[in-house]
Formats: sequence, C-alpha cells, structure tokens
Amino acid sequence: MPQGSDSVQHRREADGSSSGSFGPFLLKTALQPIFGRNRGGHVRLRGIEGLLRLFLNDQPFSTGEFFQRLGSGQRQAVDTLCRRLHLINASLESSDDVLLFLNFDPSLYSDNRQIAAQIQKLVSDVAGSRFTPARIVCEMTEQHMIGSNRITYLTDGLRDAGFRIAIDDYGAAASDANRVEMVRPDIVKLDAAWAVRLMESPSGFAVLKKTVERFHRSGASIVMEGLEQGFQVELAWGAGADLVQGFALARPQMAPTNLTELFAPPPA
Repeated sequence: MPQGSDSVQHRREADGSSSGSFGPFLLKTALQPIFGRNRGGHVRLRGIEGLLRLFLNDQPFSTGEFFQRLGSGQRQAVDTLCRRLHLINASLESSDDVLLFLNFDPSLYSDNRQIAAQIQKLVSDVAGSRFTPARIVCEMTEQHMIGSNRITYLTDGLRDAGFRIAIDDYGAAASDANRVEMVRPDIVKLDAAWAVRLMESPSGFAVLKKTVERFHRSGASIVMEGLEQGFQVELAWGAGADLVQGFALARPQMAPTNLTELFAPPPA
C-alpha cells in the first residue's frame, strides 16, 4: 500500500460526481436515503447517509479488508477524504433541508490536536458546500469508544461548530449506556439486528417502544436502520421511530444521485 496522506487523491468525474484514489483503489460515494413522516403520515425524504464504495481494477472491493491494510495515518487520511467526497456528492442534490449523515470513527484519533484538525477540515469543507453545519449529522461509529476525555472533546467540538451528533448501533454493546452519557447525542441509531430481534415478540416490541420513549424524553431522535421488510418499517413507525432506513425503503445509490426528485412528495 502507498504511504502517507499524500497518496490520497481527489478528482472530478465526467458525470459531475467526485471520487478519490488511494494507490490502485478507487473510492466512490453511495448515498442511502433516510425517511421520516410528515404530520399527515406521508413518508418523505429527510436524510441521506454517505457510504464508501471501493473498486480495484473496476471490481468492487471489501471496505473491511481495505481498512485492515492501512496504517493509522493512512486510515485518518482516507477517513477525511470519505467525508469530503460524500459532502461534495451530496451537494449535487437539490434539497435545502435534507440532513447528511457522515461517519466518524473516534478510535482513529490519538490526541486532541488530531481531533481539532479534523473538526476544522470539516468546517472548511462544509463552508464550500450547499450544506450548513446544522444539516450535518456526525455519526460516531466505533463500538469500542476512546477515552471519555477525547470523545467529549470530539463531540463537544463538533457541537460547538454547529453540527449534530449521532450514535450508531445502539443496543449492540454492553457499553452503550456509557456511550450515550459521554456523547449526549441528538440522534440515536438503533442497532439493526437488535431492533429487528425485538420486533419478533410482543414483549420485545414493548422493550423497543420503551427505549424509544426514553430517548425522546432526553431530547434525542431515533433512527431505525437495516429494515429489509415492509412489516418492519410499519413496526418501526409503531414503536415511535422518527426516521427509518433500509432496503425495504430504498437501497444506496451511487453518486451522482437524484434522490430529492425521486422521493419528492406528491403535489398537495
């Protein structure tokens, strides 16, 4: 693998989208829709999540295997590039109110200086996009969280810059209560396997509803993701989810996308 952040390159494609390169690998953006409901109960596009898609010799390549090959400095450089690519590609959408979910892996940063640099890069990139910080949801993805001082420094710094904070995969780890206490998220994404398993029985569904109610009382919104069947979507609404995401509704689409037009609400 190439060494250092200098090997990470950004380029504009003929279709108007942006991609990146790292050695022989091509990095591209896929955007997955996230849906909410209006007061009339009609489903509408409320957000999009930026996802990395990798290619080697024009063939799809596993993101997990790719990141396993990288050193810590390389992972930071690629992680930064991914957020920039997703932001640029999402800016091709015409909506001025859809949220953009961008992943952060807190375990990549060994000190507060690195964290401050990442926050400043995101602030700078957002300033050159069609988004505002209030429309960016910074999603904390790492299960094994870094020390409380650093995670607080990261999330407080992002929040002070105007960004929203989310926790990913709540319910998948015993440390989740500690994560919530440290991060104080605006949005909680429930672990897909955990939430779907709770939907399988009345007692489990009651637990799911109580979990949602507890987060609502603390001021956090709930996203239920990984929904692959229509009945799961209906149960998610029934449990009080604010936003839903999954193949039952829409699959990720490679940039450039037209999700705003594709999922535009019907005329009144």
